[in-house]
Amino acid sequence: MRIKDSPLKKITYLCESYGLDQDEIYSKTQLVISVYHEIVWGSVKKEYLAGSGGSLEKDFYAALSYLNGFPATESKSGLQAKLLNLFLSDWFSSLIGEALSGISEYARNGDVYAELLSKRFFSEHRFLDKELYPEMKMTKSTYYRHRQEAILFLGVRLWGSVLPDRMKLLSSIGVPKKATLLLVAEPKELPL
Repeated sequence: MRIKDSPLKKITYLCESYGLDQDEIYSKTQLVISVYHEIVWGSVKKEYLAGSGGSLEKDFYAALSYLNGFPATESKSGLQAKLLNLFLSDWFSSLIGEALSGISEYARNGDVYAELLSKRFFSEHRFLDKELYPEMKMTKSTYYRHRQEAILFLGVRLWGSVLPDRMKLLSSIGVPKKATLLLVAEPKELPL
């Protein structure tokens, strides 16, 4: 019998320290992952073909607020429609990218988790699980354990750090609605 995994202990500790419910974060992260590809890759192609008139009018703070508080029971189609309506695809991609890049500060296997998530869920060409675990030189059981841990770490990073930090930044500087696009387009100038 295996002793409880240290990554799961760390996740539990992080959830408690951020005041997050581990099961809710896992469910919400899976939902976000499930709609990411259509929002980032699908909508980019649709916006290019249809033109993106009016997209500068989107309110980044409202988008962040919705993503921060949507219910874990939200349907996949409902979440996708709401996020497509609120987010520009590069905003959403930027948030997920920031959460992914910070996983290594939370986890000993952070680089492995980030690679797994990127290849499986976030790249334009997504690998299937059955293709990915041999490529990553993992047994099937290790792969699925790491996948679950990676999803949890991503959720902790997103709801525990990235979303609250971005919302606090936008609140503190009082950015008008139309100017939020400029803030998101220049993430290197934002303090982390």
